[in-house]
Amino acid sequence: MRHMVHRLLVFTLLFSAVILPAGAYNIGDRGVQVLKIQKQLVKYGYPIGTDGIYGNETARAVQRFQADKGLDMDGIVDSKTYKKLLGSSMPKSEAKRAEKAKSETVAMKTKYPSNRNYKEYSKIKKFTSHDVVGDRLVSTANKYVGVPYVFGGNTPSGFDCSGFTRYVFSHNGIHLPRMADEQYRIGSTVSRSELIPGDLVFFSTYEPGASHAGIYVGDNQFISATSSGGIRIDSMDSSYWASRYVGARRVR
Repeated sequence: MRHMVHRLLVFTLLFSAVILPAGAYNIGDRGVQVLKIQKQLVKYGYPIGTDGIYGNETARAVQRFQADKGLDMDGIVDSKTYKKLLGSSMPKSEAKRAEKAKSETVAMKTKYPSNRNYKEYSKIKKFTSHDVVGDRLVSTANKYVGVPYVFGGNTPSGFDCSGFTRYVFSHNGIHLPRMADEQYRIGSTVSRSELIPGDLVFFSTYEPGASHAGIYVGDNQFISATSSGGIRIDSMDSSYWASRYVGARRVR
């Protein structure tokens, strides 16, 4: 029975490798190539399961690898990440999908330009403080209201929560770590009553601890990348966010 199960697993992985789209490996992909990627990630010190299925755990490990190697941290194994990780070029048969992925990215940038006017997407008033850096951070963040949520996204084509905060801060000369829990460990602790625009606020959503990051904009409002609505402004007093609030950090 054990041999039968093993053969079935091997057959499944081989079959899925045949139908695996070419050009890049992303969430939902599966097969022997994904298994190869996972084993290499483990070899590099990123402890994950090796089941041949490209899930969230694999994507996060890829993000961390990309961060360590100075690559775009999108959680997708493209040709550059593939070569850095495996030490060889991605198979030539992958070229067509790579071109398609690139064209789709260009199309997304056209549909969701980075210079969008904040007022077109929200009627909420702009909040200001006496902190120049904080006001600049909020002003930058406001430009991207309406941009879609993309897991692992860290560009105006699409953001996840920590990719968004990192992008906004980096464009104001402040470096943040890539992941929300890592961002929560830097800067100085700020109490809820002391929040000013530009402070980072954190929430516990899908796992214990700080798993969602946003930027405080004033009047108990914050802006963040949400899986349900992309970049948007929410109230920290809402039943959903209030019950999940973890804390805040000031990074200047």
